Amino acid sequence: MVNLFFRECFLSVLCWLIFMSASPSFAAVRNECANPPAGTIFCEDFEGANPKADFDDYDGNPDTENQIILDSGPSGDASNKVVRLRVPAGQGGISDLFKVLSNSYDKLYARWYFMYEPGFNFAARNHGGGLSAGDRNFVGQSGIRPTGSDWAGFFMQYQENTTKPYAYSYYRGMYQDCTDPNGSCWGDSLPCIFDTGATFCTKPQDRPTAIMPNLVAGQWYCYEQMIDLGAVSADGFGATGRITQWLNGNFIGDNTNLWLRTTANLKIQNLWLSLYHHDGTHSIVGELIDNVVVSTLPIGCGSISLPAPPQNLRVN
Repeated sequence: MVNLFFRECFLSVLCWLIFMSASPSFAAVRNECANPPAGTIFCEDFEGANPKADFDDYDGNPDTENQIILDSGPSGDASNKVVRLRVPAGQGGISDLFKVLSNSYDKLYARWYFMYEPGFNFAARNHGGGLSAGDRNFVGQSGIRPTGSDWAGFFMQYQENTTKPYAYSYYRGMYQDCTDPNGSCWGDSLPCIFDTGATFCTKPQDRPTAIMPNLVAGQWYCYEQMIDLGAVSADGFGATGRITQWLNGNFIGDNTNLWLRTTANLKIQNLWLSLYHHDGTHSIVGELIDNVVVSTLPIGCGSISLPAPPQNLRVN
């Protein structure tokens, strides 16, 4: 009976991991924003006459850096339009689109489709985009731990060379890269993929609970994140902040009990779509993004709904 129990347990975990590592097809809709998903508070499919006008551009990206172009995109439609983010060749910098939401929220979902163009250099250091709480002027600030009343941000990117996706995260309780004697503190990896606990990923609950995929160039992906700012805490006790992430409808991370804020006034109010490179070693090509949705409800990928994260499952 004991052997049978462990066999069934092993097979159930194995089946879950196989399911999570699969890349299901999704049926993206070119004109999704004409009939947006339930709960939508912002939708941009780049099919309008001037889609960039729906964002709040305050850093002056020229059109060559965030250009609207024709691309068949995730819908496979030859008439489809996307935004192409490219950092100027031979230099560090950022290409982005920024949206200040019309209201602020304690919990939100954001989903977009993305593709790194063929020839993309995954060895180049990078940062990506996602939801953030607090004033937009804090977004992009680095090396400083948030106070819990100013801001928090969760930006999907890849680990150089391995190409594993994760959220580069700034929040009150961040801890992974905070050993600088001058007090600097750099963004956490959620889930924490840098090691298995030796230096950075010292909290076991923040390590991956699913097999992490490897991103490749020339392939469209559907990414969704859920940010819940959770309970207010002055010292981290009782904090219930959470970030859950899906790729192609598959769960890739669920980090819970995070200390995200010290005041209820800190709310989610921004969406930042970004490609940042530290220096000029990056490729000339960049990233394509399409069908961006921010919602109070789970969104999913086309006809694919989001599975709930598994409970008490850990990959060693």
